[in-house]
Amino acid sequence: LTLANGMRVFVVEDHDAALINGMALVRTGNLFDPPDRAGLAAMTGQAMRTGGTRTQTAEQMTLLLENMAATMDSGIAESSGAISFSGLEENADALLGAFKEVLTEPEFRQDKVEQARLQVRAAMARANEDAAFVLRREFTNTVYGKDTPYGWPLEYAGVDRITRGDLQSFYKRYYFPKNTMVAVWGDFDAAQMKAKIEALFAGWTAEQAPVADFPKVSGAAAAGTFLVKKSEPTLAQFTMGALGGEMRDRDSAALEVMAEALGGGPASRLGRLANPGGGTKLSASWAASFDHPGLFQISGSVPTFETAKAVRLARAQTAAMRSAEVSDEELKAAKERALDRLVYAFDTKAKAIERLM
Repeated sequence: LTLANGMRVFVVEDHDAALINGMALVRTGNLFDPPDRAGLAAMTGQAMRTGGTRTQTAEQMTLLLENMAATMDSGIAESSGAISFSGLEENADALLGAFKEVLTEPEFRQDKVEQARLQVRAAMARANEDAAFVLRREFTNTVYGKDTPYGWPLEYAGVDRITRGDLQSFYKRYYFPKNTMVAVWGDFDAAQMKAKIEALFAGWTAEQAPVADFPKVSGAAAAGTFLVKKSEPTLAQFTMGALGGEMRDRDSAALEVMAEALGGGPASRLGRLANPGGGTKLSASWAASFDHPGLFQISGSVPTFETAKAVRLARAQTAAMRSAEVSDEELKAAKERALDRLVYAFDTKAKAIERLM
């Protein structure tokens, strides 16, 4: 249903257990970060829950949830913000009230903003010590281009520049009813739950201009070879690839199956030719996104002295995939692996509802 304030709501009965679960999904994301404040969306998403609400400190909210044996989390990713909760159905009214407060009245208390900043900085420091993460980050930034939000790296100076006012402004711009979907599923009567949600959110009347489209991906990066020097004396990692497609592309399913056949596990072409016992691992993936091109990647983790050999192998198998059809056996196996993974994307009501939203 759509409420009078414009918020869209999904209500689903699920009587498998005496639980209530819910999620708000907001059309925002770190793609809307200002260029000089990359990390603003992430800090805002984290501090919505940890920064307390207008009537409760973070500690009071945590105690309330603990006393109900309930959980609640918030965050903002690339192209959506989310707040999720789960608890016993007998505490539904109190839990829904807490959820509504976090969604509509976050306070972003200064000490919690500083805490969020420290946690982002700590995550950046840990990531810089992870060679695999550094590779993924630099590959992404190179393919998308560092002049777009898809390739903007987090930097300490930008994170340090973010203020409490920035978080409040970011929240105000994107968190309003017409830009929000809410789903609630669990052990309840759907008609009664609809009435509860309508009454609960009747007073949330915030208005903002419609949110703009996410930035367009400007185009494919020029071909080239790029090196990231990292002190891993015996192990080298590489990624090769290009921009992929969107999930709504006509050929999206076929391309996903192609990647499975090329490098989707031990039975794939790259999997069979790699030498896991000798430390060589190769894989391929086609990661289409909902509203912008994702990435097609072939990745390897190899002993340093095997790097050139592994890259040549990956390039040769990519060329072979372009020049000749896969065998019936390869196609069947790749489709089965893709279908197995799809089953697990819908094996619970929570996953199905999230995918729908």
